[in-house]
Amino acid sequence: MKKLGLLLFLACFLLLALAPAVGMLVFGPSQAAANEILAQPPQVTEDDGSFNFQVLNDASDYLKDRFWLRQELITVNAAIEASVFRESASEDVLLGKAGWLFFAETLDDYQGQNSLTQRQLWAAAHTLGLIREYAEDNGVRLLFVPVPNKNSVYPEKMPDSAVPTDESTNYERLLAALSHEGVETLDLLPRFLAHKDEIQLYHSLDSHWNNLGAALAHDAILEALGMEGTAYYPDAFVLRRDHEADLYAMLYPAGTALDEQFYPDRDWAFSYARPIRSPEDQRIQTTAETPEGRLLMFRDSFGNTLHAFLAEDFSSALFSRAMPYDLRLLKTQQPDILILEIVERNLEWLAQRPPILPAPVRTLDLSAALPAASCLLNVGEDDTGFFHVNGELSLDPDPDSPVWIEANGIIYEASPVGETERSFAAYLPEAAAGWKVYWRTNGVLLAVEAAVHSETQAPSLSQ
Repeated sequence: MKKLGLLLFLACFLLLALAPAVGMLVFGPSQAAANEILAQPPQVTEDDGSFNFQVLNDASDYLKDRFWLRQELITVNAAIEASVFRESASEDVLLGKAGWLFFAETLDDYQGQNSLTQRQLWAAAHTLGLIREYAEDNGVRLLFVPVPNKNSVYPEKMPDSAVPTDESTNYERLLAALSHEGVETLDLLPRFLAHKDEIQLYHSLDSHWNNLGAALAHDAILEALGMEGTAYYPDAFVLRRDHEADLYAMLYPAGTALDEQFYPDRDWAFSYARPIRSPEDQRIQTTAETPEGRLLMFRDSFGNTLHAFLAEDFSSALFSRAMPYDLRLLKTQQPDILILEIVERNLEWLAQRPPILPAPVRTLDLSAALPAASCLLNVGEDDTGFFHVNGELSLDPDPDSPVWIEANGIIYEASPVGETERSFAAYLPEAAAGWKVYWRTNGVLLAVEAAVHSETQAPSLSQ
């Protein structure tokens, strides 16, 4: 009997061990959940026809990502960890109170960790100032709209293990820095805190605001612009439980629970200039029967819901998810209003991704400039129609030092943002020679001859 029991145990073990692989052959491989990027089928040869010596590793990765019932088993494991141990099985999701979920990327903001340095903070604010200057030169009004993280509005729903910071956050510090740059900025946080007890403004199982949160933001934007219009009428919204929540899908990929969503109990008063696949589209263009002007809005995923409310208020609108911001659209779209909307957790992007706009010409007193070690410039013409210039300073700049580039005897101001605190980038109208770079270190203006590396294609501009 003992031998039979052992054989039965081994048989069950083998069946369980082989089931995921056999299931792949019978039912096909598991598909990606949420925003997952899974391993592709292994290839014996490389693109050039040579043998792929990593084929076994590739096969292991493929089986690990694609075995049968993968999503279901991940969901069961996550449910057990959440209910028994109060732990999240996903490094991207935090378990909050009362069943709320939070995006783990927002924890640094909440706890005041990995904050922007003084240089990054100034560089982000100053670059927005350069955008404001360019917009005004083209007769366009700029409004910067940072969106509070979900846990900035609902800290009481965060787990007790996450202790909020008592220091100023990147959100608060950037708002203060922008006041010195003349950038018109809308602080949504006070309005959300004032209304959050009336009705829920962010999803419980998703990282974004719901339609009522978007409506409240819409009203604040119109008020800031001096326009009339109200969308935040909670009684005029219909509540349905039909929203597929991003955080829930990350944690429970085979789960079936849906989040609540509020829908305006009316038809939208705008039309899409061209059909859209989803609110996630990179470009959304709308028209409306209104005498108001034209809107250009650079937005992130919070614009998925916000864009519909704003589309009703402008005769034409373009909502773009391009990042870095492509300010060439000011020439092609000729808007009256430019809105930059970005969520709090992504504010660091403003210090890392230089916008596409012509570098402004400056006058600089070079009489006291001192020589310094040379720096390398990457120069190339790309599909922006400009000559793209970027580089790294050879010495740390002062936290609030601009960077200037001299080419053909003309001095341009660069955007002081990029991968490091020494990074800078500029878009120039024509090919040039005689490159020099200027900046301040310890209050001293430095001047360096720049070594140039020419490129036929400028470094990739991610969207």
